[in-house]
Amino acid sequence: IATSVAELPFTITVLLHAIRREAARAGFAPDDPWIRAEALRTFGSGSPASADDGVDTSFLSARLTLTGPALQKLIATVAPRLAATLGQKVAAQAVPVLGAVSGAALNAAFLRYYREAAAIRFALLRLAEQHGAGPVLAGFAAATEAPKITRA
Repeated sequence: IATSVAELPFTITVLLHAIRREAARAGFAPDDPWIRAEALRTFGSGSPASADDGVDTSFLSARLTLTGPALQKLIATVAPRLAATLGQKVAAQAVPVLGAVSGAALNAAFLRYYREAAAIRFALLRLAEQHGAGPVLAGFAAATEAPKITRA
């Protein structure tokens, strides 16, 4: 847990910089205080769709739960023969490597998610500047509405 907590500020900084890069790609000034606030909103709320508003807490909890015992349980669950063959000592020695790999995979997955969410958010903001917020919000709501299932 200590290493996860120590690594979180770095990871969050990387995520926020990636979000600001997406703002720059959309034509916004990434150092503008408004864009920095939008980057924080993107990290805090995920994408503009309300269905994923808990993604930021999912990221933090996933990073904090990657501990030695959790990885040992994962090894024992996924590969029971491997865990039995390796034994306690070797499995315990593998935990830091598996933790690093798992942490890197989680970071990569969330980085990709936040880049996509930021691209959507800043594209919508650009459209709102060009066409007004009302039509853009209505179009986004219609585009993200769950499809209606009908009998054929």
